[in-house]
Amino acid sequence: MTTHSAVRQLVRRPVVRAVVDRWPIVIALVISFDFWQVPLVPPVWALLAIHAAYLLWGWRAPRVQLVVFGLYLLLAAAVILVSPDTGVLLIALGWGAHAVWDLVHHIRNAVVPRWWSEFCGVFDLVIAVTILLRWL
Repeated sequence: MTTHSAVRQLVRRPVVRAVVDRWPIVIALVISFDFWQVPLVPPVWALLAIHAAYLLWGWRAPRVQLVVFGLYLLLAAAVILVSPDTGVLLIALGWGAHAVWDLVHHIRNAVVPRWWSEFCGVFDLVIAVTILLRWL
């Protein structure tokens, strides 16, 4: 058996095939593994920075991207103005909302590459869930 045919047989296995097909999810889970061990609340400006990437990629839908960025600016202002506990919940909500935003882009296959929306959506969801599990 040649190495090439051995690799082909390995890739045909369902678990291996799933990992190969969903590589952005696997990478997001590996990168976010530490959040499950030591949850932290990223600063609210991190949400703004992440959405700013969509402004760069979002040239196909600039108005929509700007409106959503405006919503994240409002969220950031609210986080600054409310109590720390409420601010943590708002940050978790923002990360969860961004995961949904990534899902919309993934389903529509628009604005960003599908691999990015898949990776970012899982990463954002892990951050949102770990914040909620730690601080609730």
